[in-house]
Amino acid sequence: MPVEIDARQRRAFNNTLKTARIGLPESQYEVGLMYANGVGVEQDLEQALIWLRQSAERGFAAAQYLLATRCDSGTTAELDEHQAFRWFTKAAEQGHPKATFRLGKLYGASHPDLARSCFTRAAELGVAEAQFAVGNEFAAAQDYLQSVHWYQQAAQQGLAAAQFALADLYANGQGVALDLDIALLWHRCAARQYFAQAQVALEYIDESGRGRSKGRGRARRKQGGEARRRDSEAWDKAARLGDASAKYHLGVMYDLGLGIEQDAGQAQAWYLAAAKLGDARAQLALAKIYENQQEQAALDWYREAALQGDSEAQFVLGRNYSSGQGVVQDFFQGMSWYVKAAEHDDPRALMTLGNLFSSGMEHVALGCFRKAAEQGVAQAQFLLGQEYAAGKLVQRDPQQAFRWFSLAAEQGHAPAECALGSHYLSGNGVAKDVRQAFTWFQKAAEQGDPKAQWNLGSIFASGGGSGLKKDLQLAFEWCQKAADLGFVPAQATLGVLFARIKSNEQAVVWWTKAAEQGDPEAQYNLALMFAKGQGVEQSSAHSFHWFAIAASQGVASAQSRLGLMYATGEGVAIDPIEAHKWFILADEGGDVAAGSNRLRSETRLDTAQIAEGRRRAKEWTASIR
Repeated sequence: MPVEIDARQRRAFNNTLKTARIGLPESQYEVGLMYANGVGVEQDLEQALIWLRQSAERGFAAAQYLLATRCDSGTTAELDEHQAFRWFTKAAEQGHPKATFRLGKLYGASHPDLARSCFTRAAELGVAEAQFAVGNEFAAAQDYLQSVHWYQQAAQQGLAAAQFALADLYANGQGVALDLDIALLWHRCAARQYFAQAQVALEYIDESGRGRSKGRGRARRKQGGEARRRDSEAWDKAARLGDASAKYHLGVMYDLGLGIEQDAGQAQAWYLAAAKLGDARAQLALAKIYENQQEQAALDWYREAALQGDSEAQFVLGRNYSSGQGVVQDFFQGMSWYVKAAEHDDPRALMTLGNLFSSGMEHVALGCFRKAAEQGVAQAQFLLGQEYAAGKLVQRDPQQAFRWFSLAAEQGHAPAECALGSHYLSGNGVAKDVRQAFTWFQKAAEQGDPKAQWNLGSIFASGGGSGLKKDLQLAFEWCQKAADLGFVPAQATLGVLFARIKSNEQAVVWWTKAAEQGDPEAQYNLALMFAKGQGVEQSSAHSFHWFAIAASQGVASAQSRLGLMYATGEGVAIDPIEAHKWFILADEGGDVAAGSNRLRSETRLDTAQIAEGRRRAKEWTASIR
């Protein structure tokens, strides 16, 4: 019997599917999860795998990681260690914490140095299992100071094995001052998760930290363990014996249901207890809880955390003061908090400041974008690539531009993918490679980037000059997509494509759209259509109008035609000096016919008229510089 699908979930699935079909990797990942879990659509593990693979191929790290786990376990995919290794590697290269850890496990004993490197990196990125593994490495080397550090990191995330190991170090005074109360706390945290060694250890330690008799039997120990599991207040008491960090950690456990039944009220109570003792993490967590309940309380806790240097809280205060959300709007106060967050390299604060400074303080903005780019923010990497490509605020460097565009493109940033395609197409900063250009244009075009769609259409129209197959139908399709999005060069190219198949009326429609938005090629082509009466009623006046506009933008062929119209009086009063001016400009612009017309014009003008024509041409050239 088919499962009834919730209408709201069905709408969410359909909306996500639309963006997935145009190539957005995040949406493809979400669609994969929806198929896998039967959310908004009938469960289909095969379809789930197809969408996850598409997202992974486009560089979405979460999809790469999930696909790798499926290949590693054989769940919804064939067991394939090589594919698992491939996808874990790709996700790890993007800094995916769990992928980095799993990659270390795959390296294992066969490549211990690589495994150790992966575990260390994953530990630094906050993976509790990796932190525990690194702690074990240091403990084996009897570097207990370091082992305490890493066990504590993992224990605070609720990893029972790390909690037990940390308790053991406190109980023996290894790497830390001997403290049986803290040992008891961590033993209890681990035991609450039914960690067997911790359950047994509690039989030998009473609440004051003294050892218990080893003569008590296994049945008694089992009975005590069951009693403890029934008595949640005893575990709360363990946190009361600890410091603010322990209280915060217990709040997290209640919040997420880590080893304890999930309880929002208990989580809030423990966050509050830790926050009052000055734990910035608890203050931030409490502020987030209060955001939808008590706006002023949320603001107060954000301020407490921000004053302790928490960059996320500082960013929120910056946003609130800048927008007047919950406070009297104060742009300078907002700016002050953004700056504090940026000093901690908060990427959102850096991007916000970069955008605020981009008009008037461009060098400061560039510095913000550079810091954000170095942290892996794709948009910042793209903007930095643009700066190196343009050479306005930094020395022009095509290779640096290519590097930053590559980093952003590898994260699926569509404008960067398009820019990377342009570099490959022109050979700017990299060896020319039309096929690579085509690949990157396609990636961006499938995400809806109009410039990439236009470039892709242009390649299909011409074959790219590198053996790629021409396909006029696909050229039309991609240019149409970009033109419908209002991309002016695509509208101009679409006009050319329609003219190529003798559909002059449609050519005029698209050239008119592009011409009215300032495209000089479209303006020139539209002028020709009015001159010849093709696709539109013949009109010398309209022809003159569009030739004049195209000529003013420096189109040499339009300048040449404009000179002829002034010379013959077609669509405008005869003006031999103005005609001579445009012949001079067109000749200097490389128009062959203009050179002959310029010489012919000089034979019909006196010296003063020739001088005036040259003066006008010189004046026009100076005006556009």
